[in-house]
Amino acid sequence: MRPFNIGQKLLRQEKTTDQKSLSFRSGQIVNGKVLKLYPNQIASVQIGSHKVIAQLETPLSVNDRHWFQVQAGEGKVHLKVFETPSENGKPPMVENLLKQLTLPVSKENAALIQFFLREQLPITKDSIQMATEWLKGSHSFHDSMQAIKLQLSKQLPYTKDVFLSILSVMKDESLSSMLDQLQSQLKTDLSSDTASRLSSLINEISMTEKEKASNIALVQLVKEWVGSFGKERSETAFKLLQNLGFIAKDESEDAILNQAVEKWVGKENKLSGQTNGRLLSVNLFKEILANNQPGKREEFILSLTKLQNHLEGNPAGSSGYGDVKELKHLLTEVRANNLPIPLSEGKITSLSKEIFRALIPEINMDTNKSPDSSLSLLTSMIAKNGEQAFMQLAKVLSMDDSDLTIKFSAQEQALLANLKKEVQIGSVQWENSHVVNEQIKKVIRIMGLSYEHEAFKILKQPEVDGINKIDTLKPLLMRLLNEEAPAHIKDAAEKLLHKITGFQVLSQEVGPIQQYIFQIPLSFWDKKTDLTMQWSGKKTENGKIDPNYCRVLFYLNLDFLKETIVDLQVQNRVMNITIINDKNDLKMLAAPLFANLKEGLAILNYQLSSITFEKPADNKQIIEAKDAVTSQIMPNQFNGVDFRI
Repeated sequence: MRPFNIGQKLLRQEKTTDQKSLSFRSGQIVNGKVLKLYPNQIASVQIGSHKVIAQLETPLSVNDRHWFQVQAGEGKVHLKVFETPSENGKPPMVENLLKQLTLPVSKENAALIQFFLREQLPITKDSIQMATEWLKGSHSFHDSMQAIKLQLSKQLPYTKDVFLSILSVMKDESLSSMLDQLQSQLKTDLSSDTASRLSSLINEISMTEKEKASNIALVQLVKEWVGSFGKERSETAFKLLQNLGFIAKDESEDAILNQAVEKWVGKENKLSGQTNGRLLSVNLFKEILANNQPGKREEFILSLTKLQNHLEGNPAGSSGYGDVKELKHLLTEVRANNLPIPLSEGKITSLSKEIFRALIPEINMDTNKSPDSSLSLLTSMIAKNGEQAFMQLAKVLSMDDSDLTIKFSAQEQALLANLKKEVQIGSVQWENSHVVNEQIKKVIRIMGLSYEHEAFKILKQPEVDGINKIDTLKPLLMRLLNEEAPAHIKDAAEKLLHKITGFQVLSQEVGPIQQYIFQIPLSFWDKKTDLTMQWSGKKTENGKIDPNYCRVLFYLNLDFLKETIVDLQVQNRVMNITIINDKNDLKMLAAPLFANLKEGLAILNYQLSSITFEKPADNKQIIEAKDAVTSQIMPNQFNGVDFRI
């Protein structure tokens, strides 16, 4: 099976829109044939495949074909002859219609009129003018026309943004690749707060599980190094950072911590006044380091005293600052002349670590919580040139105990065992359906697919943390486009915004039927993938899809099974599953899993009725078989892994 194109698949399903009742708007132009005349200039007129009873403004003859313009009226469709047949009785020409609309008689406009007529789309002067303008920047005339058709047939807003959004869904470019492209562009300019937050969010969305595991482990290593009260544990963590390649073998702890303080001061200076207390602490710490040299004993003592007084005036209960015993002891020793100035590197390193522990309470928090910006700064500084180091760390995390025993000391083995536990806690447990459910909902929210809904809820019922709920990918993209940013960044951001919006506008309610279409990036151990799903079914009283009567479609491209279609149909909580795949022995391979699947569905109060395996003869067969389903969606690419359900 060849990969399916999402947009083309959606457009094929618009055959179903022919069954909907035809609607008219004032000023719209249609082509119709008079079938039958009634008294008072009422006639039966065939427009496309539809027959309508209309009030004519002019007497006409049966079987004549005309261009009609819809007039304002109540109760009946009012049609005014817009252009009559030529003298030889032939149907009116497209060129004549363009002249009547005072539009240029061009090849492009003629093609547009013919397309609108063939697809039975509403023709107005504005709709043709706008479509002509949109087509100027289009790379594919065919795709653009199909997008316009989808816009009008689904009665979506007829605007350029909606047009570009639908066109984006139709294109082959995957969401994951668009995220990677924008992330790459943002690395060239992170000067604005929006760009920085956007980069961080994209990193969170698109990072693979392997990368996440390495990052969790690195954060924990940094915490052990800086935050550990035990000297041996701290030294073990630092040595491991060196052995893995995050820190050069000849680089000292003191040098790295000094660099971190410099960067920290710069970062704190950019933040709001709420962090002034910590900024003062960091500046005083920087002052201590600067005064640690011969001839500055008094200045050094004064700096230590000011920092101690400041921290004691901000107890842990109110500001997060902890008790700094090392600083107090150091101050006492220096005042008593028991320690000469400058202090040794070891003493300064111990003091630096204590200050970090005091000012970054997150060092002693659960690893899986979002790290403090300052801890993140220290971690990112260590990881800046660590691509090979990350690969080495991932390799170490996957080693079994016997290999660890050979290559690492007892202290390092104990630390690595702890890292593995932290990684396991922080990783997504894909075998747990509840975790998968929460993970998908989390990514949907972060992408901003529910942004408008959340924003509306906050407007109705303002919340304290309401802004955080809507500070997601889509609004950040919108904010970036309203700021001064390089053209290449704006271009990548606009494409991604259109892609997200495209799936939103294609999720619709049609009477009692609701459909929800989404595409989100997902990552597994070392793979990135796009997950595209479509849910459709009747709405419940609370506006959600009824889980008793619905249809769910998955279109997957798996490593071993390749392209696979899974079609779940639920009627009164009885489920029928159809799996379409080219593999000959798929049913035999899957048979041992049937009992577990049936049992798992029973726990969720679903009854498995049947599992059918079909081998498609060709792509056309699949398309025709699935066209009966209202508003399905198919991804053109889904690179994933095989699941045992």
